Amino acid sequence: MRISTDKIISLLFFVLSALYLYQTYQIRVFSFDEDAPFNAKTFPTFIAFFGMFLSILYVVLPERIPSKVDHKVLDYKSTLFLVVIATIYGFIILRAGFFLSTSLFLFFSYYFLGERRWIWMFVLSFPFVALFMFLLHGLLDIYLRDPFLKMLGIIG
Repeated sequence: MRISTDKIISLLFFVLSALYLYQTYQIRVFSFDEDAPFNAKTFPTFIAFFGMFLSILYVVLPERIPSKVDHKVLDYKSTLFLVVIATIYGFIILRAGFFLSTSLFLFFSYYFLGERRWIWMFVLSFPFVALFMFLLHGLLDIYLRDPFLKMLGIIG
């Protein structure tokens, strides 16, 4: 019996989702928020269970058309760059803040994915994150600790 590559990837996705589910139970929730229908754990837990469900479905259900992948045309270098900058992003987000780290992450992601129009790279990273930050901080009253914007005097 031969197991297809897609089924192996689905099993790996199941393991990744299970690890993510374990991490969701490490999320601290305020005492007044524990019995709320929606809190900080709700959506991550849903995503973890949904990922596990989809991966099990893909493993159990038969494949209609086996997929053939030509590994010579895949761009592993760009994928590796994205993994590296995502890891760096995870390490610097608390020190640099949401705005600067997310904007730089998006900017370098566009570059590594092949975009070379600097104006579009800038517009789709810095102003986009600023708009998102305004929606969270200004309209929804969700405070994100941001040392960079605090240093500039934009948020308190």
